[in-house]
Parts: sequence; structure tokens; C-alpha cells
Amino acid sequence: MAPHKIIAATTTEALKLVREQVGGDALVLSTRDTAEGVEIVAISPEALAKMSQRPEVKVAPVLSPPASAPSFSGTAPEDKRVDKLLAEFSEVKQLLQTHLSARAWDDMQAQSTEKAEALRVLLNAGFSPQLCGETADQLSAQGPSDVPLMDRLQALLESKIQTLDPLSVFDPGGVFAFIGPTGVGKTTAIAKIAARCVLRYGRDQLALLTTDTFRIGAQEQLKVYAKIIGVPVVSLRDSEDLASKLSSMKDRRVILLDTAGVSQRDTQMLEQSQLLLEGAPALKRILVMSSTTDLRTQEDVILMYQMAEKNEKSRAVTAAIITKTDEAAQIGPVLDCLIRHQLPLMFLANGQRVPEDLSQANTAYLSHRALRPRMLSGRLNIPDDQIPVHMADQLNDWIKAS
Repeated sequence: MAPHKIIAATTTEALKLVREQVGGDALVLSTRDTAEGVEIVAISPEALAKMSQRPEVKVAPVLSPPASAPSFSGTAPEDKRVDKLLAEFSEVKQLLQTHLSARAWDDMQAQSTEKAEALRVLLNAGFSPQLCGETADQLSAQGPSDVPLMDRLQALLESKIQTLDPLSVFDPGGVFAFIGPTGVGKTTAIAKIAARCVLRYGRDQLALLTTDTFRIGAQEQLKVYAKIIGVPVVSLRDSEDLASKLSSMKDRRVILLDTAGVSQRDTQMLEQSQLLLEGAPALKRILVMSSTTDLRTQEDVILMYQMAEKNEKSRAVTAAIITKTDEAAQIGPVLDCLIRHQLPLMFLANGQRVPEDLSQANTAYLSHRALRPRMLSGRLNIPDDQIPVHMADQLNDWIKAS
């Protein structure tokens, strides 16, 4: 199985033929311009592996070989050469893909200026390359329009955001645990929601619980809020204590549980999840996320909490609350994660005042705010020549589809 030599009019066409004839995992050995067109030599990983195989060198047995006798099979030096060759091929392939994505970006700017501008806007708003590419594709599929680009993008984003009516969550009653990493504003968010629950259901229908025994002053903060609105606060030790306290609060319609803020990679997060499962299997979890957190950390938080709550539908996250929208320059990253993970949004918190700085999720406001970051300058915007690096996977996918 020898390497394949493919010639086509353009690099894009040649690569398309490589994928069709050699496979999507083909390793590009060389590329050059010829009189007939672009020539690419490629080989499949399987063919390369077969070419690298060599018969072992057989050695006549000896009666008493020394304990440190070396092996004469010859496979170890050969394996190193193959590994080095594969690494070099991978580097060449990556460089070629980067070059092709840059050319694809240049072509897009020349042929589809609206799609290119949409990518610029979305990337600089903090959205992931995956969602940027998906949204840009949807924009192109709509065809020409007299509607301004920003309005069309806003409508597309608005359609992607899922929301949940708080009344549909709290009116049926139950136990609601507020989870999330440290510093995202869980306790303040609970205080704001508790105040609204008192107004709707009455003080005798609400109770506050807390498992947060780690932070100094955490329980005191919740007790201050609880005293203002006139409801009790109970501290919990373990799952048995939680089950016992809930049993004694059966007459309470809504029970809000403040959990300890720990890193999503801390083992205490798993221990706390187990406490909630054993002490209150039917409780609903509400994930609190700060809009000041970067995209990769937001993704990490959602994935880790989903892993901790997996295997049972009753333990899935019911909804999310976004906090600190007044502090964030961008809210695109947090919206991006909610959209891609199809997690419905219930509340927005935009300040420290209790209970004023809390509002029901509004998709029109969110999409408008996300596309217009609050930045004092554009110095941190992604330059045009760096966009292909950020969008390499999506641009190469568009090349394949062309």
C-alpha cells in the first residue's frame, strides 16, 4: 500500500480528493505546485504502519546467555523512527490545515462579507468557535436580507437561549439546592429569591437550609438575610441531618438550600453531591454561574457538575442563574455554555441589593447585551489575521463541504 499522489487544479480540490481516496485521517507527506496543478502526496495511517513493519532478526540460541544480553529483534529503533515520522507528519498536516483555513478565511471575506462580519462580531463577543460557526451557517442559510446584520444575529441568538419560568419551578413546591463554585454569589441569589417567595407564599411557607460550614461568616450572612425577611435558617451536618430536618419541615412549601462553594475540581464537591442525594433524593438543583468567569472555566464547571449529578434523571440540573451581569464586560461566554449544553436560564442577578437586583431571564435583552460587550476600547479585539487560528476547525469543515 504505497502513498497516493493526487493532482488537482487547487489545493482545496486536491485535499477533497485526498479525503475521498485516502480517508479523513490521511497524512500529507508533501504538497507542491506543478504544471498540471497542485500535487499532494498522502498516505493512510494503516498503510504507514504496514510499511514500518520489519521481520525480526532471528538469533541462534546460546546455552548460557548473560543476564544482560541485549535484544536483537530490531523493533525498538524502528518504533522510534516510526513515532518520529508520525509526529513530523502530524506537524506538517497541522501547518497545512492552518494555511488552508487562512485561505478559506480570505475567500470568505471576499465572497461572503456578511458571514465574515458575523464571525468577527461573535468571536469578539466571547462566543466559542463552535457556536460562531453554527450561527454563521444559519445566517448564510437565510439568504440575502434588508434586515441589519446585528438584528439578524440577535434574533438567531435569542432563538437558541432556553428559559424557565420561575413560577413553574417554585409554585409546585419542594426542596431547591443552589450549587456552583465559590464566589459566584449563591447566598445573595438565595436571599433575593427567598424575599420573593415570602411575598408570594408567606413566611410560614419558606425555610432556609445551609451546608456551608467552610467559609467564615457564610452562615452569618444568610442568617442576616433570613432575619430581615423573617424566616428560619438551619445548618446541616450530614445527609442524615438533612433528611431529619426536611422531615420536620413538611409543612413548608418551599425550602431553599445554600451549599458550600467549592472548586468544581475539589473532592468536596463530590462529597456534597452525595450528601444531597442521600439526604434529599427528590430535590431540584439550580446551578449558579458568574458572568465574569471565562469561557473555558464555565465549560469546566458545567461538565464537572454534570458528571457529579449523572446517572439519575432526578439529580439533573433544573435551571441556571447568571450572576454579576453588572460586572462583566462580556456575557457571551456564559450564554454560550448554556446554549450548547441546553441548560435553561431562570434568573439574572445584576447587583448586590436584596431583593431588587434580580430579574427573570429575558432572551431579547440577553442576546442584545451579549452582542455588544461593554469594553472601553477595542484593543483586545481579535485581529483579522488571527481569526483563522481561532476558527481553524470550522473553516476546514467548510472546505470539506464545498
